[in-house]
Amino acid sequence: MPFDIGFSELLLVMILALLVLGPERLPKAMQTFGRWAGKAKRTVTNFNHQVNRELELDEMKKKLAQHEEMIKRQAEGTDLQKLRDEAERKIKAAEEAKQRAEESIKTSSQSLNDPKS
Repeated sequence: MPFDIGFSELLLVMILALLVLGPERLPKAMQTFGRWAGKAKRTVTNFNHQVNRELELDEMKKKLAQHEEMIKRQAEGTDLQKLRDEAERKIKAAEEAKQRAEESIKTSSQSLNDPKS
């Protein structure tokens, strides 16, 4: 039990409840108390499960970040890293060529539309 209530304390509470509430209202009061205790227990249990899931999720995110970092470190200096660097250089060169071509088209278009030519 959460409050470490012994049998003697529980018996004392039951006798006091019987004296205060009487035999007619005691069963209804015990039933109501049981419902409240059950709801409180379910709420605490759900809260604990939710906290545990959040902690597990955080732990999994940390492990994922560690694995990603480990993979990046292992990939450095390997053929995979070299291929990635080469691909990035080619993409950059292609973007620069595209930009030069667009500028060339723009200047050609302007010279064709220029009535002084």
